[in-house]
Amino acid sequence: MRLLKKKATTFDMQVQDMVLRVTAPEDYYEEARAAAMQFWEKLHAYAAQNPKFRTSKRPIAVPDEAPEIVRHMAEASAMAGVGPVFTFQGAVTDHVGRYLARSLPEVTVSSGGDYFVVAKRRTKLAVTYGFEGEGLSIVVDPRLGPLGVYTTLGRRQLPAESVDGLVVVASSCTLADATAAAMLAILSKPDSLGTALSHLKSIEGVLGGLVIQGGNIGVAGGVELAA
Repeated sequence: MRLLKKKATTFDMQVQDMVLRVTAPEDYYEEARAAAMQFWEKLHAYAAQNPKFRTSKRPIAVPDEAPEIVRHMAEASAMAGVGPVFTFQGAVTDHVGRYLARSLPEVTVSSGGDYFVVAKRRTKLAVTYGFEGEGLSIVVDPRLGPLGVYTTLGRRQLPAESVDGLVVVASSCTLADATAAAMLAILSKPDSLGTALSHLKSIEGVLGGLVIQGGNIGVAGGVELAA
């Protein structure tokens, strides 16, 4: 039992080919990394035995005896209409964030544009870069509980030539990643902004989203924007 309240700091953790950035008291580093590695190994072991789970871009069914996280990934991706291959990074980010949230009232875990956030007060999360250093942020409302956010900010390259920026806010990073993949597929077609936003609103557990295409900005759901 920790009797002293430690101040939160930000530290990086290497988990195979992923880098997780964690905002939490530093003395949680070792157990957070151990939890992440244990989770990754379980996920990798299942994918090694069932390669389709790692590669499928279309929804697939998994057996009832599959690990809980595998079932969650399959369910989330199926709700969005895509395969579980798009949800691996979000699932690892989720797992570490939820593990820490069992002991901490406030925590942020991010990896390459995925964010798991539990906040005690309203706070801003930058989601797009802008010209001359100005960009857009979303407001994280603590009343919504743990949130998973997908954003193009922090990714090595934009995921599609047809999209300049994309944000999805959901109940988990796993669901946010799956929804983003579905939206990118829709947005690759001409005049598809409205269709993509309608699809986002139809997915249970997705709170809202933002799409930037050139001079057009589309917003759906309960996403609160801030400069």
